[in-house]
Amino acid sequence: MSGPRNVLIHNWRLKLAALGLSIFLWALVQTEPRTSESFQRVPVQVELTDTLWALAGPTTPTEVELQLSGPSRDIIRLAREGTALSIPISEVGTPDTSVLLDRDWVELGQWTGLTVEVISPAMIEIMFEPTMTRTLPIATRIYGDLRSNLALASSVGVAPVSVQVRGSESRIAQLDSILLERFDLATVEKSGVFSVAVDTAGLSSVYVSPEVVTMGFNVEDDIERVLQGFTVQFDAERVGMEVTIEPLLVQIRFSGPKSLVNALDPSLLRVWVSPEDLAGILPGEERRVPLRLEGVPDFVTAVSETAAVTARRAVRGSAGTGQKLR
Repeated sequence: MSGPRNVLIHNWRLKLAALGLSIFLWALVQTEPRTSESFQRVPVQVELTDTLWALAGPTTPTEVELQLSGPSRDIIRLAREGTALSIPISEVGTPDTSVLLDRDWVELGQWTGLTVEVISPAMIEIMFEPTMTRTLPIATRIYGDLRSNLALASSVGVAPVSVQVRGSESRIAQLDSILLERFDLATVEKSGVFSVAVDTAGLSSVYVSPEVVTMGFNVEDDIERVLQGFTVQFDAERVGMEVTIEPLLVQIRFSGPKSLVNALDPSLLRVWVSPEDLAGILPGEERRVPLRLEGVPDFVTAVSETAAVTARRAVRGSAGTGQKLR
């Protein structure tokens, strides 16, 4: 039956060797030479938690110099990883504040064997200004094209359409909208809702809520439909009955989302020539004038077989065949 004594002496040589190795390593660490090193251009950061105030600008100065001491290997590792001085501000007393720097604010990471000896300069200046909260509209940035077989059937929906922004008065007063990250239409394969983040690249020290919004896309098959027999109209009473248009009848090619193209009502569409384009036309003169289309639904594209027609004014005494506007 084994007792406490047997447990102690079991593998006593191995246990004694482990104890000796531990003592050796401890002594090695304790005798490791310590060194002192200067860290220049260490950035100063302000951790402000007082929501009634915001930083009015960078600190003065923006960088400090540190004198650190400790084991050489820790100094080398910290130099490689970098450090900063973070000033915690939980409550702002005055807009212009002088802060005496504390050694505990230096970020040393896991290198606890390091000691901050000197911070230079020992004091910095921080300027604050009151915060402002506003509600601003969302501005989308959509680029690219849908796949060739798809077409938008309605406007892009955004929810919410506005966000809350908070920051310094001078910064928030300059904003008129909040941009979203760019969105590529080529990524849309079918109707659906997509999450898009607010573009914070130009919004340093500005807090936005929510930071992500949704955009909804309603897409359908992209189809074409050709309608013929549209009469080209113009204001004959204003221009003159002796003016004629050739060709008189044109066909229009419509393309877009299936539901809207199929629902087209030709009686609501108008093909016409602007009186301004016919102004001053002389007897015997021929003039190429552009066609104009009205009544085409949103998200539907209409293209005439001819972009322009020929207008002629008959010589006095000859009859014209003007087509009045309805």
